[in-house]
Amino acid sequence: MKKTDKHAGRRTRRTATAVALLAAAHALAAQSPYIDRVYEYMPAPGQFINELPEYEPGDTREDMRRKAEEAIAHDNQGMISLGGYGGYVVFGFDHMVENLPGRYDFRVMGNAFYAEANPNGAASREGGSCEPGIVMVSYDRNGNGLPDDEWNELAGSDYRKSSTVHGYEITYHRPAEGKTPEPHPSYPYINDLTYIRWTTNGHGEGYLYRNTFHSQSYYPLWVSEPALSFRGTKLADNYVDESGTGTYYVQYASHWGYVDNQPNTDPRSGFNIEWAVDAAGNPVTLPGIHFVKVYTGVNQYCGWLGETSTEVLGAEDLHLLPDGRDVLVPTFVSGISLDRSGLTLQTGSTASLHASLAPADATNRAITWRSLTPSVATVGNDGTVSAIAAGEAIIQAIANDGYYIAQCRVSVSQAGEPGRVSGVSLDYSRLDIPAGQSGRLQATVSPATATDKSVRWSASDYTVADVTADGRVYAFAPGVCTITVTTTDGGHTATCTVHVTNEPDDGTATRPPADSAAPFAYFAGGNLHLLNLEGCRCTLISLAGQSLYSIRPASPHEVRPVALHPGVYLLIAGRDGSQTTFKLFFRQ
Repeated sequence: MKKTDKHAGRRTRRTATAVALLAAAHALAAQSPYIDRVYEYMPAPGQFINELPEYEPGDTREDMRRKAEEAIAHDNQGMISLGGYGGYVVFGFDHMVENLPGRYDFRVMGNAFYAEANPNGAASREGGSCEPGIVMVSYDRNGNGLPDDEWNELAGSDYRKSSTVHGYEITYHRPAEGKTPEPHPSYPYINDLTYIRWTTNGHGEGYLYRNTFHSQSYYPLWVSEPALSFRGTKLADNYVDESGTGTYYVQYASHWGYVDNQPNTDPRSGFNIEWAVDAAGNPVTLPGIHFVKVYTGVNQYCGWLGETSTEVLGAEDLHLLPDGRDVLVPTFVSGISLDRSGLTLQTGSTASLHASLAPADATNRAITWRSLTPSVATVGNDGTVSAIAAGEAIIQAIANDGYYIAQCRVSVSQAGEPGRVSGVSLDYSRLDIPAGQSGRLQATVSPATATDKSVRWSASDYTVADVTADGRVYAFAPGVCTITVTTTDGGHTATCTVHVTNEPDDGTATRPPADSAAPFAYFAGGNLHLLNLEGCRCTLISLAGQSLYSIRPASPHEVRPVALHPGVYLLIAGRDGSQTTFKLFFRQ
């Protein structure tokens, strides 16, 4: 009888297992945490298009795709611009980025930064240069190594807001060769108000302006089509002209879930594949992803800063990086509420307010309390309200995570004077109403115990809007009108600014004011030009934060030669405790 080795099968299985584990280890070692390939680069028109990356005559779509890949793949740390709303880039990794529950899975780098002189004070809403890009992901279900499977959006913090538009479509129309520019009549840095026309699917139309800082074509020159169309999710405008004169814009960051929205050092530049949703907004479970699409998510123009355009510097699989492997996604705050919406107090008395965060298990539970009228009522760190003088105050509870605000209207009457009116307030400080429609204002007379609560209404411009005796506002023609309510007892007033538009307001009603004497900075002919910045301390820095030049202009138009590599730089101009930040592009 033939002798057999009863352990041979076990040894064979062990050998096969060892070989498989070794092969897996080698495969993992070969994986790169960085972008392996750019599959598509199709920006929308914008002031950095044909510059980031640079177009050269004769370049094709494939040439520009390759240039985009050379900029952002393999940890090259270059930068590409996606232009205005909808412009996109599609890239992939050389492996599947694993979906690990509760952890950030990958990160996409942009060039967002926060303003050092944020105007909102305590518990400031984060903002500066934040140009949010929306992220979509795809799992290579058919295994062919191409991004041709279903795409799923990663639903960020604004996905389900009423101000977000899903299924937004925009078409940019190529400008005619030799088009006669139409400069802004009083804003010299916009030299063509009708440069590139855009239309949408029922959400208005307009033009992408041209400014004096970028003289190249803003329309992708490698595209032969007379129009470019994009479709996706559009976020609400995120800029505020905090100066009121068109000199200092702050683009406020969305809470989380967008590219070029927070600085790259912020964990929220990371993305969790668990955020994936289908076209109807339903959650989708993916084992991981192979491909990523990023597109500019806002359609807005910010004066001299130009259009909002998402920039991309690269991407990383966090699970392959030692410092990103186990970064937990916090439970973000989604709202805040108070136990009371109104308080009636007499001078010298106190009351307590209690704030509640949603969800109940939010990670960051810090709250900042603030009184908008501390001369009337103050509030302590524990929510205790103290009545100081007769009048009306707004007490706010602010969630430090996300800058959500709940507020309580406090009416204070002088002790010993019951029945007298101490103030009046309106439920809105601004209304946006399309011409031909109406809105409603509600006046609240304080204190609640006042004897005579009668009021009268008035409008500043009856050709724009008018108001009835019960606060109904009727819009007549495009323009701005101030509605005032006045109490019969004491003549206390409150106002609401009414903006009448040609079509239903989609968040774009605010227009930047003109200011021809505004401070500006730009590069031209290898020189740095500083306008209306005399006496300011101006510091030019790189995106990496390195200080390059320090200048204090002595004249309204200072010109300094600079030796720089082509790219984007920041100029911070400061004087008397305030500062303005400029984002500049240098091209030799």
